[in-house]
Amino acid sequence: MNHGVKRAASVITWLIVPVLQPWGFVLGQQAGGAAADPTRPIYRAMLCSDRNGRLTITHAPREVPPGEECRSLGLPVPPSSVRWAFALAAATPPGPDSLVLSGTGQDADFAPTAASFAEKPGLPERPGPLPLEQSLIPGLSARVFGIEERAVFVRTDSEITMQCRPGARAAGLVLDPGRARLPDGAALVLRWHVTGDPGFSAAHASVDSDEQSIPVPSDGILDQAPSRSAAAWEAPRFVLSCPAGAGSLTLHDLRLAPQPSPRMPAQAARSAWAWRSQRWRETPERLVAEALALETRRLFVSVEIEDGTIREEARFSDFVRLAGASGIAVAVVEGDPGMALEEGRAEAIRRLGALAAYQRRSAGDRQLAGVQYDIEPYLLPGFRTDPDHILRGWAATLDGLSAAAPPLALDLVLPFWLPRHGASDLVLPMVRRVAERVTVMAYRTTPSEILAAAEPMLAWSTTAGRPLHVALEAGPVGDETTRTYRRAESGDLLLVTEPGGGGVALLLARPIALPASDRLYSLQRETIFPGSRVSFLADQRRLEEALTQVSARFSAWPSFSGIALHGLID
Repeated sequence: MNHGVKRAASVITWLIVPVLQPWGFVLGQQAGGAAADPTRPIYRAMLCSDRNGRLTITHAPREVPPGEECRSLGLPVPPSSVRWAFALAAATPPGPDSLVLSGTGQDADFAPTAASFAEKPGLPERPGPLPLEQSLIPGLSARVFGIEERAVFVRTDSEITMQCRPGARAAGLVLDPGRARLPDGAALVLRWHVTGDPGFSAAHASVDSDEQSIPVPSDGILDQAPSRSAAAWEAPRFVLSCPAGAGSLTLHDLRLAPQPSPRMPAQAARSAWAWRSQRWRETPERLVAEALALETRRLFVSVEIEDGTIREEARFSDFVRLAGASGIAVAVVEGDPGMALEEGRAEAIRRLGALAAYQRRSAGDRQLAGVQYDIEPYLLPGFRTDPDHILRGWAATLDGLSAAAPPLALDLVLPFWLPRHGASDLVLPMVRRVAERVTVMAYRTTPSEILAAAEPMLAWSTTAGRPLHVALEAGPVGDETTRTYRRAESGDLLLVTEPGGGGVALLLARPIALPASDRLYSLQRETIFPGSRVSFLADQRRLEEALTQVSARFSAWPSFSGIALHGLID
């Protein structure tokens, strides 16, 4: 979340000594046309990884620093030819032989941050959720049913009119959203807006179910509770049935709307981050004014801790009281991917002890609203090679923090994809046990994409009984580049296979050619994911418009408790 500060990157130091003896590689024809030469240098190196999984490649042999693990590595290219390296858990792809690099920049400025094999084709992805508070009609296909063929319809982009002749058999219109489903965990009503003759009825059903229809008003709006059938939620169909006699009906609107709840306030509560501790130390009044201008009711700030206490604690205590007098609660935000590892866990617990001590000796108007942990351990280089190990460490850290937290409440920042991760059961049960509130990073900028990103955590938090705040990004975010490489006779991505089945991907400065027995990859396509889809980029008017829409839609989930804004306050 703390862009440019917390994101981990592989660190490569190239001090490789050439060795004039075979090392398992023979250079083939170079990109410039030179023929293979078996006497060319083969480079021997030591590949070392630190506690965070970051790679360092140096000459072999060398003294191994404490805390690092090293292994011997043979390279067919000189040091100046290698731009970047990343460890892979296995050298054998699960599906088509292709490698995917993610990073920033384009062409010569491309800087990778991750590498992985393309996933093996598997079961089709689950359909996405239907939008809330938006007409479904433009996205619905329509077909008539009934053996008497007494129903016909005409449609525009926004309306559908059905006419029925008299008959004794069931007939009507089926409206199909295709590959879409109802949002998980939401409390919804199906809102029909119709005008026409009396006697028509409506139902929400699945493709193979027969749900009970209810009469629709001849001129007005019907709020219908969706079917309780799991099949009807996963593959919904919306059905309008004809009366026994002749009649005509126009469907002006059909949408999913949040079920009215007296619990939800008219406007969702807002929180925001102020990462630079200089703000509360040097310009506290201005910081409070900025937070008030954003209608913020909770402010997350960072602190330095020295000798077991908050640095400039008296000044910080005054700031907490000043913000509280303006109706703004203050919480401390902590976080670093390394907190999921043993050494970082000990440091996190030590820092939390200082915060808990501050809380115990502070008067009520100077007390914190809690501590938020934005750890994001999936940014560690080792996550791709052994995600379960990292996730178990994350859970262990949350357990340790929970034991050290009283009298402070814990707020945990989580990625939107966590409930759908295959190893989510390693972390989410612990989150449920220790968190008093949860914040999900749904970093998208259109209401439909924000809803799709936040939905898994909204559904989980509703089941878990934990209040959820949805975080949106408004700060500077660069475009993300994804490059897909496929196996080739020449290319600029080399996979070095290691004993034990692992591998190291090396991005080269220029293409080379190697014998077919070696693993080279050539760039097939490059995709740019624009930063404007992730961040509102300080466009506050656009942000406010989106907030108005998504806050109303999120009210369908009982767990939704507010919006968190990142990047508007420095």
